[in-house]
Amino acid sequence: MKQHSAFQSILYHLLPGVVVLLLILLFSQPVFSNLFGLDERLSPVLGFLLGLLFGLFPVQLGLLWRAGKAENGQAPLRQAIQFTERSPLKAYFILVPIFIVYFFLLFVLVAPLIQPFIIQTFFSWWPEQYNFQLLLQDPSLLAGYRGIKILIPFYLLLSCITGPLVEELYFRGYLLPRMAGWAGRWAPFLNTVLFSIYHFFSPWENLIRILASYPLIFTVWKKRDIRFGVLVHIIVNTIGGIMALIVILSQ
Repeated sequence: MKQHSAFQSILYHLLPGVVVLLLILLFSQPVFSNLFGLDERLSPVLGFLLGLLFGLFPVQLGLLWRAGKAENGQAPLRQAIQFTERSPLKAYFILVPIFIVYFFLLFVLVAPLIQPFIIQTFFSWWPEQYNFQLLLQDPSLLAGYRGIKILIPFYLLLSCITGPLVEELYFRGYLLPRMAGWAGRWAPFLNTVLFSIYHFFSPWENLIRILASYPLIFTVWKKRDIRFGVLVHIIVNTIGGIMALIVILSQ
């Protein structure tokens, strides 16, 4: 396995985030929601989903394929992904629920207490028309928006299932193992910080995201098993998505 330099690690962590951000800014324009027959007020959500579809997936899977092809040439994606050792089944049943509860405590209970201050103090300049999270804070308000019942299933598929899967394969299966050469035992923490910064479309969440993600990423590093990251990431996102879907459908 070829190790990355510090510059390569930073570049490969942040480049996909730049691409996704630019595509979100592009696809959040009302012309695209009108093109798909959606309420213009859903433009930020549509922009986010199209940013994932045309930015996150092709860039991260493309870099994985390129790396695997360069290192072996056969089964490129499989060759690029490390940390595939299996942990005892008991470890998944114990640690995964603990991480899920920890994530929800931070994002549901702690985040609402500190993020308004962070946004008002440091990110008041951020245009609301590009912030899909504002819309999803109260899904009941979206129930009457034209096309929301079509858009939410795509949100579940792209943002809650396939997006987290690709991110874990890329950031924890590919980038994290290749940081050891220059970062040493700091690799899990630096991977956590760079992964948080990569979310350029929601910088106000970086503090909570780092606090929530580091124990999980350290576990992936320690056990050399990306399954912990994949399971927790998908389950946490999916629970949030399903809760939003239930609220919307119940209106």
